[in-house]
Amino acid sequence: MKKITLITLMMLAGFAVCMAALNPTGSWKGILTLNDGTPFPLTYKLKADGDKLTGIVETMNGELPITDGKIKGDSVIFNVTYNGAAVLNKGKCYPDSIGLNVTVGEDIYHVTAKKVTDQ
Repeated sequence: MKKITLITLMMLAGFAVCMAALNPTGSWKGILTLNDGTPFPLTYKLKADGDKLTGIVETMNGELPITDGKIKGDSVIFNVTYNGAAVLNKGKCYPDSIGLNVTVGEDIYHVTAKKVTDQ
């Protein structure tokens, strides 16, 4: 019985460490490359609160507030409004990056945002 309890506790501790590593809170930098090859630098400043995600996306044209942000496991989904259009961001968190599919109209772009650690 002690062995089973110990194994269970070790598994739970490992799961807790993995989940803590996937917390999206912080700054993440990536580049969205437009269809014509133009790079569009982005900085995501995210804050997780339970299953809610808030923050801003910094672009070369200003800051865009995140709306409707949700976290489920290692997945995130949120919206921003850019030039009057809703932009859906949907992706997966990793310990050192977030992979996002960014939907602008009918186009879908992929952004890999790396964790900013020198703050």
